[in-house]
Amino acid sequence: FILTHWVINHSRADKIKRERSQLLVSIAISVALFVATAYLHLVSLRFCSGHMASIPMWPHTRVLSIVSLLFVTHLFQIGLFAGGFWIAGAWFGIGGFEGPDMAHPLDYLYFSAVMYTSLGIGDIVPTGHMRFIAGVEALNGLLLIAWSASFLFAMMNRLWDWEPCVEPKDEE
Repeated sequence: FILTHWVINHSRADKIKRERSQLLVSIAISVALFVATAYLHLVSLRFCSGHMASIPMWPHTRVLSIVSLLFVTHLFQIGLFAGGFWIAGAWFGIGGFEGPDMAHPLDYLYFSAVMYTSLGIGDIVPTGHMRFIAGVEALNGLLLIAWSASFLFAMMNRLWDWEPCVEPKDEE
């Protein structure tokens, strides 16, 4: 009886230790991905407002160039999170996915894009501590998309020449 009790308590303690270590791994991966994507975004925006300003372009060409660069930056950030999901599952075994098999790198990219944009289709659902990384990606995507939108708004106010609006004539 004592031996059985010891084995049961010992296996519970091992399970708790394993859960804690998996949680710490998911937090570490999430923090690393947040820092990497935020820094990449900062570098991209600094390039747009700094170095790109020295390249002669028409205002509409500059706007399209910046929008294109930001789009590619967001795709790359989605790719970083997709790689993070793969590493978290394949190397650290902290969770998986329910739904269609995640057999191809494009499956991870698709899931990451759904999370990053907060689209939330729900055909693929993370399990275990992958759920934490998915939540962090949704929040991170929201922040980075908003950061891009505010940058574009400020840039448009600076670059775009607005024609004066026609005022109605007073009828006398």
